[in-house]
Amino acid sequence: MLESNKITQSLSLEQSLLNQYNLGIVRIDQSGYPVFINNYLLNILSFKTSDEFYEHFSNNSEFQKNFEISKYLNYLQLEIKSNYLESKWINKNGKVIFFKEFVNPVYNDNNEIIYFDCIIEDITNIKFVDELIKNYQLRDLSILKALPDLLFLISFDGVFLDYKYSNRNNFNFISSPLDIIGKRVEEIFPNEVADLIISSVKKTLSDEELQTVEFSLEHSGKSSFFEARIIYNSSDQALILLRDITTQKQAEIELRRVTEDLEAANKEKDKFFSLIAHDLRTPLVGLTGYAEILAADIDELTKDEVKEYSNNIVEISRQTIKFLSNLLEWSRLQIGKITYEPNDISINRMVESIFQLLKSNAARKNIILLNNTNPDHIAYADENMIYSVLNNLISNAIKFTNSGGEIILSTREEGDKIITSVKDNGIGMDEEQLKNLFALNKSFTTPGTAKEKGTGLGIILCRDFVNKNFGKLWVESKLGEGSEFSFSLPKFNN
Repeated sequence: MLESNKITQSLSLEQSLLNQYNLGIVRIDQSGYPVFINNYLLNILSFKTSDEFYEHFSNNSEFQKNFEISKYLNYLQLEIKSNYLESKWINKNGKVIFFKEFVNPVYNDNNEIIYFDCIIEDITNIKFVDELIKNYQLRDLSILKALPDLLFLISFDGVFLDYKYSNRNNFNFISSPLDIIGKRVEEIFPNEVADLIISSVKKTLSDEELQTVEFSLEHSGKSSFFEARIIYNSSDQALILLRDITTQKQAEIELRRVTEDLEAANKEKDKFFSLIAHDLRTPLVGLTGYAEILAADIDELTKDEVKEYSNNIVEISRQTIKFLSNLLEWSRLQIGKITYEPNDISINRMVESIFQLLKSNAARKNIILLNNTNPDHIAYADENMIYSVLNNLISNAIKFTNSGGEIILSTREEGDKIITSVKDNGIGMDEEQLKNLFALNKSFTTPGTAKEKGTGLGIILCRDFVNKNFGKLWVESKLGEGSEFSFSLPKFNN
């Protein structure tokens, strides 16, 4: 079950990733078009703005090759054991850049890939350093002091022999690199990490090929992640270039969480819009049916039948308009098109206004409307939004209350909040209905006591409007005994 505020949360997470300052983020669709790119990656590719980026992308076929999805498909098909892909990109000026890409495919309901979400680390300098390491002896590597990496010389049996250290290094688990010279790996690292390093050293010395391992360490109650690149130096010695990649890992975890949220949100929105299509089709079919009867058989129909069919058309039209109005308001809220303009509002006066509007509906079912709200209870909220909330809640209460019932509106103060309640003695809800009440992907269209139609979208709109006003909406209900919807709003302070 995924609610609309989760979709909104996903959008805010997208924004936080857009501003990620040390890792590139890009989403590429199945046609190779970058639909999402953050500022850090724009800068690496030598663009000042996204508009400049998209203009260059549209006009430069060579640059478009950076985003070809074939490399990602090949990566997935080869089932490479590494969790990242090393790739070569070209920036705006034609310069070669090396990236390490962490790839997450996003699937639709048919298990088809619709996006590739990639977190990107610029490893151009690392590749450059790797080349230096391969071509110089240890005594010639003073240039490495300019890098925020810790370089060790290690023997084939796991003894630290020498080091290169920069003031920019920040490895809290080592008080001083000098202290570990002459010590064995297992004296510095936990056994599991030590075994991983030693086995990689032996493989490097055996194959004379670079090995890369990642591991985590606990220090002062916090987990840090590290990458060790182990390079052949001589037949019995290897170099270890140790790098703190905690920020990268945290961003990678965040990206995967966001990707999962966005994938789930896409699926939920697909289901939601399917429900909308269904809920629109049903009344339109009804309208068409009654209209066709009137058009074809009006000469044969009695006056009462014409009146009945016409009333049905009017009622279906009203319900459809209400549904479309709620849908429009909800969608405008999700994309930030509704302006939040809080002010001091009287719940009492607002309830009186809505009672005047809905009293004929209540009278048709002989339902009593009671306004027990306190005139002195003033909330601080957007009047239009809260009016819509109260209108929806009171309309629903009338809909689900039997003839001869009553609906009571009341308010109370709790700390810095005003609590408003809409209580009826209607049909109520069971546990399953309560569970699905706020679910976008559930079709909650229980007919009213007089067979009134609805779609359930109104209650979701109420929840989101209350959230927008820094409040909370909740419900208590028992099947056959009625329901009580309550929501909190900030109290107005003079």
